[in-house]
Amino acid sequence: MDWNDLRYFTAIRRSGSLTGAARLLGVSVQTAGRRIAALELALGTQLFVRTSTGYLPTPDCEALIGEAERVEEAVASFKASASGRGGAIKGVVRLAAPETIASHLILPALRPFLTQHPGLELEMVTGITPVGIARGEADLALRLVTPEHGALTIRRVGTMAHGVYAARDDVTEFATARLVGWTAEHNLPASRWLHRLTGRAPELRLNSMPGQVAAITAGLGIGILPCFLAKGLKRLPVSLTMEEPLWLVAHATTEMPARVRLVNDAIGTILANSADRLAGNVAT
Repeated sequence: MDWNDLRYFTAIRRSGSLTGAARLLGVSVQTAGRRIAALELALGTQLFVRTSTGYLPTPDCEALIGEAERVEEAVASFKASASGRGGAIKGVVRLAAPETIASHLILPALRPFLTQHPGLELEMVTGITPVGIARGEADLALRLVTPEHGALTIRRVGTMAHGVYAARDDVTEFATARLVGWTAEHNLPASRWLHRLTGRAPELRLNSMPGQVAAITAGLGIGILPCFLAKGLKRLPVSLTMEEPLWLVAHATTEMPARVRLVNDAIGTILANSADRLAGNVAT
């Protein structure tokens, strides 16, 4: 059995599809299909049932997935420890972060750091779906939800405030305004806050934060946004405090690799310098 094929097993189980697994691993769908077929042949069991809607786990899959993930975590820990030995600070660091925080806060502040450390290569993975640190999918991750369990180091690096916003020229009454929010599959705090404030579902639903900002800016309705994204918008008074903690998560190796420690410290500094913007204390 090729132990590398366990990556395909866990990726398909997490994503529920061959396409999703291929995207996670950065390979073609054909490669992912061949590798999972080879693993099933080597194990002598069927791990997934192929359907028109995705890959459904079999009972054998559910019985084996825990062991596969433990192997994956052990390999990731070994690689992280090994890469921390040696002199020059160089190599790749993979950082997962919400797209809006990456685009508006981190990337604009990175130039001096990257200039100072030309040997570093930084990969940023942005999106809503959490990336598994313990499984080796990233070296560092910024999280707005309670961090996953496992061998992790976790520190709070900020608090992100939200408000209810409308276009500057939108004079619609709060009680009757069209609501802009997340699609149903995104069970995020903003969705719960909006329902708590209004008692109804949004009439315009989008699956990205930039889309919601664009919709509210265009006067298509009101919605809840992080304060640092609401430049040029009108904030509506509400009694509800809407804040999310921001966590920086890393793998809990005995000694963090130097390249990861550098990026870890830099991200912490950038967010500390952005504390007023995150907290909504800077006028929009």
